[in-house]
Amino acid sequence: MSQTTAWDSARTFELVRKCVAQEMQPGTPLPNDELDLVKAGLIDSMGWVAILTAIEGATQIHNFGNPWPDERLQNIRSLAEAVMSATPARTADAPKGSASTIHDVGSAVSLVGWGRALGSLRVDATAIESECGLRPGTIGERAGIECVCRADQLENELTLAQRAAEEALVGAQIDLEHVGVLVTTSATFLGFPSLSATLHSRLLLPESCLALDVGGACVGVIHALATAKALLASSHQTIALVVSAEVNSRQLSSPSVPGEFRGLFGDGACAFVLQRSGSAADGDALRLGDFVFGCSGAFASALQVRLDKTRMVEVHFEGEQLARAAVTQLDQILTALERLSGRPREEVDYFAIHEPNPRLVSVFAQKAGIPLDRIPHIAKTLGNLGSATCGVSLCTALTSLRANPKPSRGPLIFLAAVGPGLLWGGTYLAGNHFTQLRELGDLAGKINGPRDLSTRKGFSSR
Repeated sequence: MSQTTAWDSARTFELVRKCVAQEMQPGTPLPNDELDLVKAGLIDSMGWVAILTAIEGATQIHNFGNPWPDERLQNIRSLAEAVMSATPARTADAPKGSASTIHDVGSAVSLVGWGRALGSLRVDATAIESECGLRPGTIGERAGIECVCRADQLENELTLAQRAAEEALVGAQIDLEHVGVLVTTSATFLGFPSLSATLHSRLLLPESCLALDVGGACVGVIHALATAKALLASSHQTIALVVSAEVNSRQLSSPSVPGEFRGLFGDGACAFVLQRSGSAADGDALRLGDFVFGCSGAFASALQVRLDKTRMVEVHFEGEQLARAAVTQLDQILTALERLSGRPREEVDYFAIHEPNPRLVSVFAQKAGIPLDRIPHIAKTLGNLGSATCGVSLCTALTSLRANPKPSRGPLIFLAAVGPGLLWGGTYLAGNHFTQLRELGDLAGKINGPRDLSTRKGFSSR
């Protein structure tokens, strides 16, 4: 049966109108088929992404409308014609593209401690819109961000990284001399010595501890976890510290950075302690599972950041195309993690994902068929934290699971992120029960905040 027959004109237009109506303001009449919805102001760019996503879900046309040609009107007729001319993609069991999977290679690696640190300043959406010269509602209503956290004058990537790392080490009850691997990631730290070397010195880690930096921007924390796990599995070391730290507010402050892009970001850090054990079934450990990675180069041009001739940051940003690619890719990562973990997404306690903005998270949740309350809403009150977003989301999920364990089954968390390139990656955490998490929570509760940890033996406040 041909695609034209499968999607006849009347049925197609009915479907498209229904998807468009869902994104219109309540009480607004449906426009005629020829009116450009975005130019007429009836929907915004995120509303257009939601329409494309809804049509993709209803038709099973893979990556429908991405990219949408610049010369094609964004109206009902063009949407219907795109449906009737498209070829449905086969259902896939894994993300498309050049996918690779990293499997467990011997000893199990568990996550035994976590910590986070956020910029001390809070800037609300109204102030961001004024600062960036944006129309009222651009950040607060269209993006769904209430406020962002920003570093103050005394904070930077290093200070945030130190606070998060110290909190994670205390929670894991790990002495500094036992840390054998340090892996850091940051898209905003510029300079040498690198962040890993500088943090190594600040924490007074042993000279025998490997210090390594990895890239990946928004996927950076997943790259760092995979790197640390592989290093533990292939060496005599048993403890690794993974840290992500971003101070976007300074690097994106250039006038050449579009305000609708700059206004989404906050500053923060996260840290995780990994421990190699003899068996994947050891005690109460929350085991770090397999990884899946890839790179969808077709969307590489959707986001490009570089330094111009004056050494100022320059950003090329195609929001609609990037949003559509991110939603589709994140859903495909979850499909791969279902296969790797052997458990469906319905059994997942939390989805620690990269959150470009809160409204995109809602579109993703609808497409993926997962409850919104299983995604920690990091970007809503903190902003997009770059590589730290997924990690801070994981910290929030772990803290929630520790406080409210489900004794009927072991915990399960999926991690997924996409970044410029379009790089993508994911992994999962699975465990037996929550005794260990409760013990870590009791210990962390006795600490009076990350700034007080510098008084502990072995920590430096330099």
